[in-house]
Parts: sequence; structure tokens; C-alpha cells
Amino acid sequence: MKFFNKLTIPYLSYLMLIFVFLTVSGNAETLKHSEFKYKIAIIGNPCNPDIRYDSKQLSELKKLGYNTIQLNIAWGSRPADEALNLEDILYSGIGKRETVEKRLKDIKFRAKEAKKYGFRTIFHFGAPRIDSMYKKLSKPTTIDWETETNSIQKNEIVQKYIDLLKRLKQEIPEIDDILVYTFDQEAWIANEFGNGPTDRDIPLHERLPAFLNALTETWAKLSPNGLLWWEPWELSAGQIYSCIPALPDHHFGLCIHSNIAEVQLTRPVDVWFKNMVNILSDKNIPVIGEIFMGSSTEELQPLQHLAAPRLVFEEFEAMYGLYNLAGIKEYYGVLPDTYDPNLIVAGMKMKNPSMTWQQALGQLSKTFGKAGSQISAAWEASAKGLQLFPWDCTWNFRRLPLRRHVFHGFKKAGIPGKVATSPSWKSTRRSIFMITENEVLDPWFFEDIELRCKASADQILVAINAYEQVQNVLPYKHEHQLYISSVIADLKVFEQTVRGIQCYCREVNLTFLMRKHVSNGKPIPTDLINRFNTIMKIDIENQQKGVEKSGRNVTSAAEMLKEFNTDPKKWVIENFLETK
Repeated sequence: MKFFNKLTIPYLSYLMLIFVFLTVSGNAETLKHSEFKYKIAIIGNPCNPDIRYDSKQLSELKKLGYNTIQLNIAWGSRPADEALNLEDILYSGIGKRETVEKRLKDIKFRAKEAKKYGFRTIFHFGAPRIDSMYKKLSKPTTIDWETETNSIQKNEIVQKYIDLLKRLKQEIPEIDDILVYTFDQEAWIANEFGNGPTDRDIPLHERLPAFLNALTETWAKLSPNGLLWWEPWELSAGQIYSCIPALPDHHFGLCIHSNIAEVQLTRPVDVWFKNMVNILSDKNIPVIGEIFMGSSTEELQPLQHLAAPRLVFEEFEAMYGLYNLAGIKEYYGVLPDTYDPNLIVAGMKMKNPSMTWQQALGQLSKTFGKAGSQISAAWEASAKGLQLFPWDCTWNFRRLPLRRHVFHGFKKAGIPGKVATSPSWKSTRRSIFMITENEVLDPWFFEDIELRCKASADQILVAINAYEQVQNVLPYKHEHQLYISSVIADLKVFEQTVRGIQCYCREVNLTFLMRKHVSNGKPIPTDLINRFNTIMKIDIENQQKGVEKSGRNVTSAAEMLKEFNTDPKKWVIENFLETK
């Protein structure tokens, strides 16, 4: 007998389609939420190099879910005299022997302690080493000489690093992996458009892979279960893509910033990052993505407590969305045994990738008891404030609280964009940062930055108010009271800094408008003078908050407003002049 009639078949087909869709969706969800193989921490950060490597720090890292540790902070400013090169821990005639030997002793200790807790270990260094690279970048002739001397086209330079790797493994057998920067970290490679006779005229992608292959083959023999991770920092996207066909196919992976321009808390995963993960997965080359997992970030340096846990959650979600990503790595450094909501959420997402934000927030706010709703509002306002700030304006908005934006100058109109003379800064970085050179900027540019800074600063004030409510609701001796006070102090620094940029940009534009009238031989409209007085009074109030102190020989906004009102015509001709 016929069980199905003709009318039933279309419905069955429809049900089958639904079943297939749900199966595929379920598999996709499983893929999306699979745990990362590599979960890499850095103990301490450049502004707080707390690198005890004691039982408290290591056990807390383990609880959070990390399985790998980078053994040195490896930052250009060398916090706590941390190593940046192999030559910094293996004496080869460079530096003081006793200093090099002390660094080696420190790394040996850290590696052994990390192994006791079952961590995989990574040592991070730059090669080929360029002496005092950060001081010489702006001197093309000197850099040409340095990169010629240390050219990776020379057999003796390649052999030098092969020998150093052998010494490294012999001295510290507990090191599993190495992370190699070929630009930055006191390392640089010759410019094919420069004047070094060995490397000029030869594209970088025809020179660099051979060096990486030599190092990888050496490390593979020394550490059969280890990998060489390459960080292609400072190369353009095109150069990196062009290197890929000649890269090693074993014992090798890439560790890359979460976008081509930087690690940015509010902007993980650009098209370049996606391309890299997809292209390299076809070659079975693992990729690690670098993100900020703690409240301390390069963007907010030196602040340590400005938490925005939702943004860390969203970084993880963006990373999990790349199905072939092998792992994640902290970029700046974490303080595992101090209270940090950002880091706690990072741990939650490492151990439970499928956790939703509401689930994470519920667990995170639980320790605040009756103040749970207020702390949730404070974290959310902080996240919005950070998202609204124009980090994409320029790299020079990194380390923002250190940039002296509150007591700004008045003579020149401009926001610097220039950073380094490297392939990526001269090309691909412009896809993330609006300005990468020092240039004359349009009034609409200043207006954009002004209005976005106002929105950001206003939201930070909302966060400060929410944290103050938390203080009022929490019992006087609650374990988090001191932490809340520290967060409020950091937020006030950030708000004052952002408000300073807002005022500066508005003052630049109003001066531009007033100067047009003066240049045409006309009186300045009263409305513009009133508008200028209004923003200057906001600037004056901002400078008088007492958070950031004025430096030497800095004319205050109050003094400048007095000069302006004495002779507006003269003032606008002499101040906020366009410069490159």
C-alpha cells in the first residue's frame, strides 16, 4: 500500500530541509564554540611589571584557563629591563655580561616555575637585532647602515641566530616555543627601496622566508614538540600575503595582532586578519590572535583599573567566529592575582566558549550583592565610553593619558599621525587609522573628533556616577570598595583627557572660522566670539579638575582666553595655525 501520497512528499521535503539546516547550524555552532588549543598569558604589564612567577600568580592563571605563558613582557620600553632580543639573555659581546646573565637567570627561573604548573612556554624576541632601533628609525642613513650590517642575506647573520637558538635550548630546555618579531622589538629588515647594497632592489618577500625557514628547521630539531611563531608586524598586507607560499610547513605558526594596524579593544578582526586565518588554514599553519584580556591596555596606559568586560567578551566572540583560529594570546600583560573584571570574563570565555554575555554578567556582578545592577550599569557605560572614543583617528591616541591633551598647546592646529618608516605604516595601516602622516587636516576632521570625544567623555561621566552609586550601596568594608575607588580615579583621568581633545578640536575650528573673517578684512561675528568663550570655559573647567597637573611653561586655557578677549583679531592670526 502507498504510505505517502503526492501531497505529502513536498511537506516531507520541507521537513528534510529544516532538518539539514538545523544540523548544519548545530555543527557551525559547535565549530564556533570549540575551545582554543593555545591560551597564552603574559604575567605583568609594561606599567606594572609584576613578574613574581610565584604560586599565587601561576595558580590563578591556571584557574582562569590559560595553558601557555610568554616568559618575558617584551615591550619596547624594556620595563624592569625585560629582554627584547636573544642577545639580551645570551652574552655575545653586546651589553654588560652581568646584566645579560641576570636576565638569563630570570628567564630560567620563570620557565622552570611555569613547567611545575603544567604550562607550555614561549620566549619572545626580535631578530635580526638592530642596536637602539627605536632611536634610529627616524634616521634613514643610520637604519640603512644597521640593516646592511645585520642583513639576513648574509650567511654569517643567519648562522649567528642558528647558534643562538642552540644556546637558548641548551641553557633553558624548558622553553617549548619561540615567538619571533622580524620588525620591532629592536629588530628590522633592510628596505628594498633603501640604500643598503646587499638588499636593495630585492622584494622583502623574496628575502624573509628563507631566514624564517632556517630558524624553524633549527628549532624543530632542538624542540621537536615546539613551534616557531612568527609575528609579521610592520609588514604590509601585500608583503605578508606574498611571503605565505614560501613559509615553513611544519613546526611553524603565526601570532598576529587582531587587526593589521594594532591590537584594539574595540576593533578586533579586520579583513586582513580574516584573510590570514583562512589562507593559512589551507596550508595547515596555525594562527594565534592577540587581544587585550585585562583592564590594563596599551591604549589606556598607564591606567590599570578601567574595566569594560563586555568589550573583552566581544573580542572573544570575534575570535571564536574564526573557525580555524588555533588560539588567543594576551598582548599587553595581565595581573592574575588581582581583581580584574575583564580578566575574569576572559577566563569564563576560555573555559566556556558558549557562555552568553548575560550569563557572564550575572556571574560577574554576583559578588557585588545589592549593588549588582549599579555595577552592571557602570561596566556598560565604561564600555560605551571606550567604544565612542575615536581610537581609529591615529596611533598617537594610544597611551592616551600620557599624551598631555588636557594642558594642550594653542599655537598649532594638528593631530599627529606619523609613527614609523615601515612598510605597513606607509601603506596598509591607513585602512584602520584615518591619519598615518602629519598632514593639514580638514575642519570636518576636527569636528568629527570633537563630537566623538564629547560623546565618549559624556558616557564616561555616566560610568563615574554609576560607580559612585556602587560605593554608596556596598557595605563600607566590602572587599571591592578599594577597587571601586581605583576605577573612579582612572575614569576621571580618562574623562579629563578626552574632554581636553574635544575642547582642542572645537577651538581649532572656531579659530579657523574667525580667521577667515579677519583675512577678508571683516569683523569677527559676535556669535563666533561667544561660541569660542563657551568652549574655552569648558576647557578651563576641565584643566581645573585637579586630575592632571600642568607642566612647566604651559599656558593655561584661562590665560589664553584672557589674551583672546583682549584682542580677538590678533589672537586668531597668531594661534591654531595649520601645520604639517
